[in-house]
Amino acid sequence: MKDDFPEKGRDIDELIEKIKIAEDKDMSFSSGKIFGSMCTEPLDIAKKVYSRFIESNLGNPGLYPGTEKLEKEVHEAIAYLINAGTTEALSVGGGTEGNIIALWRAREKSGKRKVLLPKSSHFSFEKACSLLDMRPEYISLTDKYTMDLGELKKKIDDETAVVIAIAGTTEHGVVDPIKKVAELTEDVHFHVDAAFGGFVIPFLNELGHDLPAFDFEIDGVDSLVIDPHKMGMSPVPLGLFYSRTENEITIDSPYLTGRHQKDIRGTRVSASIPAFWITLNYLGKQGYKNMVSQCMQRTYYLIDRMEEEGFSSTVTPSMNIASFEHRNPERIVREMEEKGFNLSRTVIPRGLRFVVMPHVSMESIDEMVKHLGDLK
Repeated sequence: MKDDFPEKGRDIDELIEKIKIAEDKDMSFSSGKIFGSMCTEPLDIAKKVYSRFIESNLGNPGLYPGTEKLEKEVHEAIAYLINAGTTEALSVGGGTEGNIIALWRAREKSGKRKVLLPKSSHFSFEKACSLLDMRPEYISLTDKYTMDLGELKKKIDDETAVVIAIAGTTEHGVVDPIKKVAELTEDVHFHVDAAFGGFVIPFLNELGHDLPAFDFEIDGVDSLVIDPHKMGMSPVPLGLFYSRTENEITIDSPYLTGRHQKDIRGTRVSASIPAFWITLNYLGKQGYKNMVSQCMQRTYYLIDRMEEEGFSSTVTPSMNIASFEHRNPERIVREMEEKGFNLSRTVIPRGLRFVVMPHVSMESIDEMVKHLGDLK
């Protein structure tokens, strides 16, 4: 085999050349051509800090007390943002791990396996149900693409382990009526997936938008996941899981400096934590408000430009996600990829989806729409 395990070390210049070739094949956020990702380019200072903590592994926290202290400060800062108070916090690899933990805890606490979740929920819940031998039952969506409360009320029963709601759906960026859902889940664990919206809704509301409450301000919310590696601008991977009550599910880790572990991973890539710590302290609330405001302005601009080309919006955007109905989105996504653009699609209804992250500029929108108009 040409690229089997090397018998001896190879020339460094040759190796770097191969790395450059691989790097050149990857898309970059700085190109402005990625419209389908909920992640973005981290700040330069975050990249530098990440490299300084490349050895950190909070799966063995006693070796990294400095990183652990920064983690605690991150947990406290985001707890303030989402009204979490003294809730338990875990650093996780992202929304998927946080959602798995939520279902795991709900199953162990209740002894039940039925999961009620909207059809707009992230595919990570399908993974979670498969891993945990739980049974998902999907709730229909309203004409606003939020969870149908009437159907939810009918399906909650003595077999229900957990109810899921979404704050910032992947396809359309809408927010389920979380306060009303909480009123229906008094005796059932209620988990909110705010992986994307958690870093958008608080700042939009401070900017004068009127988005619904979604976090621990609502008494019935039992757990929540939020992803700093999305609109928080942290390097990947980093999610945060919050629980209103301390949980007893722990795995002893006798060989490590920590006495027990509560998350899924053992070894944890932890450099994202100090990188995010410096990002949130460098930007501050005002910096995030400015960023979110700019993303919303560009979202509205994108919609105007798309409508000029004859595309119809699926919903009025609640945040920096825009969607447009289209009969053959797969073809458009494929042909735009050939032109160097990353687009995404929606399933309910069929259409195109755009996430207007900080790396998306007015100029890149114009360029993308120009190419897209030729394909519709």
